[in-house]
Amino acid sequence: MQHETATTATTATTITTPQENEMMNLTHSIVEWRHLRDETAELRQQAREKTKKMKALEEVILRIMKNHNIGALDLKSSGGRVLFKKQKRQAGLGQKNMLKLMTDHLQSEEKAKELMNYIQEHREVLTKESIHYEKAE
Repeated sequence: MQHETATTATTATTITTPQENEMMNLTHSIVEWRHLRDETAELRQQAREKTKKMKALEEVILRIMKNHNIGALDLKSSGGRVLFKKQKRQAGLGQKNMLKLMTDHLQSEEKAKELMNYIQEHREVLTKESIHYEKAE
């Protein structure tokens, strides 16, 4: 008969309750969340600055292309093209525009279908000018 001896190693571990574990997890999560929040705010600020610069450059390019009747520019460095585009769309139906259209058309508050048809037919058409980068194939 063999005699087995069991050796037990004792380690100094602290036993935490589930509530304590959750609180430590909460603390860690809050620290990480704050760090990500600050980092995201900084990235948003950088994106806003780059967007402002991009819009300013776009206005310069658009003005020059428009003044010189340039429809497209081939870019040797990237093999792409910058295109001058013009789009038309109807003006929005905000409160001011709706009030103006209703005041012009109505002398009484009747005929809702007629009013809706009038508004749809007389909405202002806006022209949007922009540039577009077309990648070479």
